[in-house]
Amino acid sequence: MNLKKLSVEHPFFEFMGSLGDWMILNALFVVTSLPVITIGVSLTSMYQVSLRRIRGESRYTVREYFQALRNEWKESTKLWMFFICTGGILLFDVLYGNNLPAAVNIGLGCLAALWCFVFTYAFPLQARFQNSMRNTLVNALILAFRNFPVTVILIILNSVPIVCIMMGPFTVMAVMPVFCIIGFSLIVWLESVFLSVIFEKIKEI
Repeated sequence: MNLKKLSVEHPFFEFMGSLGDWMILNALFVVTSLPVITIGVSLTSMYQVSLRRIRGESRYTVREYFQALRNEWKESTKLWMFFICTGGILLFDVLYGNNLPAAVNIGLGCLAALWCFVFTYAFPLQARFQNSMRNTLVNALILAFRNFPVTVILIILNSVPIVCIMMGPFTVMAVMPVFCIIGFSLIVWLESVFLSVIFEKIKEI
């Protein structure tokens, strides 16, 4: 019986190599997000590498990630601080606004939804296009409404870690190994599949 040698181009090895790259990307994101203030630039860097991989332009995950960290540090940190401040205010109002009039609570709910819409696209846009913070936020809101069905899917994907936390300590302990190994990069990969299509349409306009 003749056994064929497996080359490095064999689908199995390509799959394992790709899986390893996504695991490395996840590890880089987890480690560089530990200071908390760096979560914004870490998100941008992970989206940038992920979108490049979807387009077939990424070859060196680690190098490209740290290059993105250096290049996107300033704008991404500004974006992150904006979302932290505005999100904190909205969360406080939602949690402790029980005695507010119904109209105010409805307004807060709408603002919270808008916050989610803009957050969903802001860091991917920062990763893909060079723009001012103001234009990035405006474009994020426009894309959120223009691609509303996709926006809902992206928000659901982004909510997975939060839902796991809300389900209690047992769930957190159960899923923590997954997110430490590949969970975050897997979510970003799924999102990048949708985002790459949207961004390609933008380039064609």
